[in-house]
Amino acid sequence: MNRKILEDVKINHIKKIIHTPQDDVGFKDVDNHNPTRSFDNLNQDQSSKYDFLNKKNNNTSIYNKRISVTPQMPSGRRPFNRAILFIFIISFFVGVLYLLSTFFLMAKVTIVAKNNNFELKHQKFNAGKMKPGVPFELMIVSDSEYRDVVLTNAKEVSDKAKGDITLYNEYNTKAQKIVAGTFVADEKGKTYKTNTTVSIPGYTLDKSKNIIPGQISVGVTAFLHGDAYNGNPESFYISSFKGTDKYKKIYGKAKTSINGGMTGLVYLLGNEEKEDLLLKTASFKEKLIRKLSAQVPADYILYPDAVSFSYEFGENLLSKTPDAKIEMKGTLSAFLLKENGLSDSIISKLLPGISSFEKSEIIGPNLSNLSFRFTDKSQMVNKDIENFEFELTGNLPLSWNPNVELLKGLLVNKPKSEVSKIFKQDPGIVSATVSIMPFWSKILPKDIKNINIIIKKFDEK
Repeated sequence: MNRKILEDVKINHIKKIIHTPQDDVGFKDVDNHNPTRSFDNLNQDQSSKYDFLNKKNNNTSIYNKRISVTPQMPSGRRPFNRAILFIFIISFFVGVLYLLSTFFLMAKVTIVAKNNNFELKHQKFNAGKMKPGVPFELMIVSDSEYRDVVLTNAKEVSDKAKGDITLYNEYNTKAQKIVAGTFVADEKGKTYKTNTTVSIPGYTLDKSKNIIPGQISVGVTAFLHGDAYNGNPESFYISSFKGTDKYKKIYGKAKTSINGGMTGLVYLLGNEEKEDLLLKTASFKEKLIRKLSAQVPADYILYPDAVSFSYEFGENLLSKTPDAKIEMKGTLSAFLLKENGLSDSIISKLLPGISSFEKSEIIGPNLSNLSFRFTDKSQMVNKDIENFEFELTGNLPLSWNPNVELLKGLLVNKPKSEVSKIFKQDPGIVSATVSIMPFWSKILPKDIKNINIIIKKFDEK
């Protein structure tokens, strides 16, 4: 019975082993047709054949033990990893927003500035050389022009030429008297007589001991009638001094031309021609105003009615023919007002009590649109005037221009909530709005260059 059991075990084990690839190799030389092999040899062979199975089982158990003590990776993501990722993303965006807020911070400020319109109705002001009057200067221009006239009046005349000369004294330091009727002759030998008695002052010396001759003007009349004496002589000598030291040291120079000499039938200026010339003085005045305006300094203003115009023409004109040319001479004197002084006076009148800071923000108004007139209609315009009163009438708009650079300095790094307080301190600002980029920032930029201020007028849409 025991033998049978053993043989069954042997056969079963052999069947199992034969199906193992390793055993196919191990049992290749076994003689299965020899049943007489001893049990011991078979048992020994079988045990050796199963050694690798035991080793394999031992290795497997060791591997299982190693797995049981080694930490295993979870099959899914744990919750704390998601939290770390979320925190990282939030930190990244916070960092980006911080960079945007720091390096790309911009502010745009739109200011609506004050703009008022004022009406002046004969508003009175004072101009004077001394304060508080408006400073002014006197300017004088002269010109002449010739007009063609046709003379209709004629008469017989016998007139002598006349003119003015200047007498000089280089002879001594004492005055030299020249009585009326003294004969003087020009360089061509034509003789004239002095019209009045004059005294020529003696000469003086300058620092270099050079002679400064004394001088005086006197009128002269030609010795004979007729137009032969009409002309422009240059030098004159006193006839009675000829042959003495005085002849060349007491002498005369022409001050005006010598003219008016006429004999025979001549044509003269009548009332009709005079009226026609008077009508043309208006255009002559306009010509002088244009000439003076071109010479007005940049910081002064000229009003057309702040002038005085005088003219003259040869009313004693005598002509040999009806067709003649007459010279018209004109002089224009004007008071020029200092523009910034006038602006200050006007603003002080319109806005009493205004501070110097607010006044400095007002843009210089256009004063040329105002009309000017002297309070005293008989006011003279000449160099002897020290002060005068005048009136201005017209529409005058005033615009405020807040100091942009000053405001930028005040706004730097300020909270947006404090901006309105800064604007309220400037009387020239009606309202203001502030926009900051990025929009979530509540602080204005630290860099003044990143603050942009735009100014609009109060009535600007």
